[in-house]
Amino acid sequence: MAAWPVDSFVENNDFTGKTVIPFATSASSGLGESGQLLADMAGTGNWQEGMRFGSRPDEADVQEWVNGLGL
Repeated sequence: MAAWPVDSFVENNDFTGKTVIPFATSASSGLGESGQLLADMAGTGNWQEGMRFGSRPDEADVQEWVNGLGL
């Protein structure tokens, strides 16, 4: 489950024509169903599979993930 500020942001914005790729940092829990729940909440947009990084991700790891998205 995403934090309430993220839920509020998603509920109050239109993602039509947008590609959304959720990501988060966490020391323990994974993304779980958060990405799908946010996509369902939004009702619009092209929601892609997200990524969970550890609590202190290495910049190179994040950059490698971003580069691999094909954006």
